[in-house]
Amino acid sequence: MNLATCKAGGTKFTFIMDEEFAPYFFQLKNGTPIPTLRVLHQYPDMLPRFQVDDGAIKFVLKGSDIFCAGLTSKGGSMVDVDEGSIVAIFAEGKEYACAIGQTTMSTEEIRSTNKGVGVKQVHYLNDGFWKLKSLE
Repeated sequence: MNLATCKAGGTKFTFIMDEEFAPYFFQLKNGTPIPTLRVLHQYPDMLPRFQVDDGAIKFVLKGSDIFCAGLTSKGGSMVDVDEGSIVAIFAEGKEYACAIGQTTMSTEEIRSTNKGVGVKQVHYLNDGFWKLKSLE
């Protein structure tokens, strides 16, 4: 395994890579290592699963945070997690995760409040991490 650290937009990133410098995990500041979507697609049960409804998908794929209503509507679903948990975001009816995010409140609070941002996105399909196949 290899490590690389860089700073972008004022945020420190650490990448955990294989011997060919393909990133497997990344770490924001000094937080918990987060798998890339490529790793999550290989191991889909690695993170708790949240599902957004059809109406939220186009926004998620543009990097938007996930609002509570997109998780609590008929097409949305969540497993019970605490605030600050890293979760996989799946689109309704799709097999693979389309994003990874960090909850801004617990699942219980998301359901009861049903307003505002429930998950802050950290990685999504076709973002910079997705396009980064190697740090070589």
